[in-house]
This record gives sequence, C-alpha cells and structure tokens, in this order.
Amino acid sequence: MSENNVSVWERYLQYFSELCAGTRAMPEGLSSQAEDPMAKVVELQTQVLEMGIPAFVRACAAMDGETIPQAELDSFDLQATLQALETGAATEPVKTEIRNIYEVFLDSICLEESLLAYLIDLLRREDHEGFKKLSQVAARTHLDMADFRVWLGHKELLGDEEEQLCVRVMDHCLERLMAEGQGEVAAALLSGDEKTFVAFRAEAPELKHLPVATYQWFCKNYLDRYYPVRFMIRANGVTL
Repeated sequence: MSENNVSVWERYLQYFSELCAGTRAMPEGLSSQAEDPMAKVVELQTQVLEMGIPAFVRACAAMDGETIPQAELDSFDLQATLQALETGAATEPVKTEIRNIYEVFLDSICLEESLLAYLIDLLRREDHEGFKKLSQVAARTHLDMADFRVWLGHKELLGDEEEQLCVRVMDHCLERLMAEGQGEVAAALLSGDEKTFVAFRAEAPELKHLPVATYQWFCKNYLDRYYPVRFMIRANGVTL
C-alpha cells in the first residue's frame, strides 16, 4: 500500500471512530438524527461513503487546523487499499463444522464497529459486489450475499431444540424491549452483561418461569451463536 493510501486510510479510521464515539464534531455535510448508537453509525457511514473518504478526511483535518495536500487526497485509491489489506491479511482459518466460513466472516467483521456498520449498509442497499469485496478482505473468500442472508436468517434451524427455544424467547424479549423504548437494556443484553441479564430474568414474563433460562444458557445458545449480530442487522431495517 502506498504511503499516501496508508495516511488517508488511517486518518479515515481515526476520524470516523471519533465521530461515532461522540468525541469529534460533525464536519460540514454530515448530520445524524438517530438516537440509537448503531443506527447513528450506519447513518454516518452511508453519508461518509457518499461524500467520499478523501473529502471526509479533508473536512475533519480542516476542523483540526490541518491542511492535507490535495495531491495526497487525489491519489487515494480505495480499491488498491482494500486489495493491499487483503494481501496482508492472515491466512484463512481452518473451516470446521463448528466454525464455518460465515462465522469466520462475522468474527472478522465484529472486530471493528465501523465494519459492522458497513456490512449493514451493504445489506440495506443490496450491494452484492460490495459484499463480495468485503468478504474477500474479512474471510479471504468471496461470499454470496443471498446465501449469507439465508444462513443468518434461518440459522437456528441448524441448531438443537434448546438453541431454537432460546432464540425464540430472547428475540421476543429484545423486540419487546425495543418497542417499549428500553433500548439501553436491550443493548446491555446484546453485549452480554451478566448483571443486566440476571436482573432482567427476574422480572421478564418470558423468562422468570423458565427454569432453563440461566445466564450460561443465554451465552451458549444466543450470545455465542451470532444472534446478537443478526438482531442488530434486523433492527437496522434489513430483512434476512
């Protein structure tokens, strides 16, 4: 990757992370009305991509009193950057029955909040080519968006009865919390906060009379099986 590409790309990642964290003011041309953190990330990511990474980087740098040479911005090549990241990526992990290629893909995506936001944006726009490029970088192989949607959307059908029960119950709980305006509680559950789960279980009608519904049950059958990612994707208006 050229030095110019590295510089612009690193600035982009830094500025966007600060923007999402609320530690950087919005540059001109960007705005967000979303109250939900994940919805805000997706909204901003879409606007940044429409603006263009060089223009976004220039605007943020200007707010810091910096001027980036126009030649450096003009020479930025997103495709070359992605190809360089792909070339430098680690060898694809061994695929097993337990950890298939879709799980490898999601593991990589979930390492960076902005990548998850980008995935959601691709799914919302049904950008099949963009999805293939992202999967090549994240999982070292081209994945088909339609196949990924089917797998993630019907994932519990591949699990046992305990997993299917957990998914039905927890999806219902989370949907109810969102409908009731308790997004913070839902977010804490999705992040795996044990204290929140224990407190919620004690009062939730779906759980308090279900003896099997322990925190370990929740972790094993929901948190560790990529259902939080699926819930967040659906919560952002994506149909799987």
